[in-house]
This record gives sequence, C-alpha cells and structure tokens, in this order.
Amino acid sequence: MISGVVRRPTALLSMTLGGVKRSARYLTLGHTYAAASSSIASKPHFQSFFSREQIEHFNSNGYVVAPSDFLDEREKESVVRWATELSKWHLSKGKWTQYFEAGSSSDPVLCRIENFLQYHRSMDQFVRGKITEAVSELINEPAVLYKEKINFKFPGAKGFPAHQDAPAYISFGMKYHVTCLLCADPATEENGCLQVVPRHPSLGMLPHPNGQLDPELVQQWERENAWVSLPAEVGDAIFFDSLVPHRSMENRSKTESRRIFYLTFNPLQDGDRREGYYNMKREMFPPDNEKVPGRDYSEGAKIFNLSTPIRNKKD
Repeated sequence: MISGVVRRPTALLSMTLGGVKRSARYLTLGHTYAAASSSIASKPHFQSFFSREQIEHFNSNGYVVAPSDFLDEREKESVVRWATELSKWHLSKGKWTQYFEAGSSSDPVLCRIENFLQYHRSMDQFVRGKITEAVSELINEPAVLYKEKINFKFPGAKGFPAHQDAPAYISFGMKYHVTCLLCADPATEENGCLQVVPRHPSLGMLPHPNGQLDPELVQQWERENAWVSLPAEVGDAIFFDSLVPHRSMENRSKTESRRIFYLTFNPLQDGDRREGYYNMKREMFPPDNEKVPGRDYSEGAKIFNLSTPIRNKKD
C-alpha cells in the first residue's frame, strides 16, 4: 500500500532553508545523491524489494510503506520476540543504553533502548542483511547502519513532538539518512502511530526552535490537514528520510503498547559512524545509570534529546 499524496502547503516551500529542486539528481543539505528512480535498471547488485512506483513515491515524498510481504511470517515473529527480549534486559553500564520518560522518577517508565545490536546476534544479522539491502535499493547506493533504537511507548506513554531528524545529525558531519521503522505491535491512531508530512523534493531543513519544528508551521499543517497518519500491523515496515517532518502522539490506549524499532542508515560513502556516534552520546548524554552526579548534561541534551519525552536528568 502506498498512502495517497496530500496537498502540500505552499507556505512550507517558502520556509525551506537551502532546499534545491531536483530532477534526475537531487541536493540534500549540500550533498548530491543519485535518485533511485532515475536508474532502477542499473542496480542489479541490490536485491529488489520495491516496485518502481514505490521508489518514485519515496523520492517524491520522502517516505514509503513497504509491501505487506516485505517480511515473511518467521521474520515478523522474530521482530516481536526481539522486542520482548529487549524489554527484559537489565541496566548494564558500558553496553546497551536505556532511557526513561521525564516525570517518571517514582516509577520509571522505560522509553527507549539503544546500542544493542552487538549484543543480539540474530537481529544484528537481519538488520545488516535484509534491512541494509532495502535501504540501499531506495537510495541507489550502498548503505551502512548509523544507529538503532526501540521506542516502547507503553500505555499512557507520552508522544514525540513534530521534528525532522536532519538537525540532530548535522552535528556529526552527516548529510542524509534513511530510517526503517519496524512494528513489533500494531501502531494505531489510539496508541500513537507515525504521522508524516510528505516531503516536497525541494524541502530542506526547517527551523527547530527549542528542538522542535516551528509551532506556527505545525499549526498550519494542522489547518491544512497535511499530516498523514500511517497505521501499521505487526511486522510492517515504513521507510522515511531525515528531512520528512514527523511526529507521534501519546499512547491513549489503556492496554496496548506500541513497540517500534527505528533503524537508521547513511550512505556508505559518508563512512561508518555508528561507533563514534554512540561513544559521543554516552559521553554527552549517557543513560541515567551512567550519569555522573552533579554533572550538567544540558548541552548534550540539545543534540541527543531533541523532540523526545526522555528526561534530561535523573529526577
């Protein structure tokens, strides 16, 4: 299924910062990439997961819903099992990182786990295999994993305000990313599924005062019904790039969690930056169990905790 293309607000284009219209090639934050739709037949080295129409949809809108059979039944079952396994992992200094929601000091609510693939061989092989191949097909060049996380969003959990991913990545010299969203639970309007505003090919990086998209722009999109909700079933995959405005609301369900993996990639030509990214994050914005008492991590939060409900300090 490919979601219908909505009317894009004209004011959105007037607020772009450096976006350049593309044809066969496009410019993203100062770096040129080949558009996948321009040479689909010329990349036999990538396994094919998407139709021509789906790749064109991704190029035009910045996101695409993968075919329903992208994962087979065994793989879908594995995604659910992996999410359950991770939720049972204990705090461990120097290994995977666990982050909790703000305001949850009396009964901490787990929000996210990151940096776990090196401790989970089967998922690591799956991500560096099939998912990497799929992203490579979409961007028409070899991709490499940049980071991985799972957001749990248990019943009553908070949402993630509207943002683009790009502003959080340019601090590391990165110019373009694609994220694969994998559902371990059904994602619904009630429990806070992903919502996007389809990216016009000329859309660049937008203003993010206080780490979130400009409220006036978000409100304009509300008035114009520009937000597209993307409900999904267990094992469904959605791919979106780092310039797509997106958000998710709070989980209003009383019984349903919304566990989702987010696997982010960059073009291999930009280098394998995963280890460096996590080393820097552990230093500047570590999980609660690794924070040094009395140290101020507010500067790190400006980079690593944009548009999330994660607490900046241990309450």
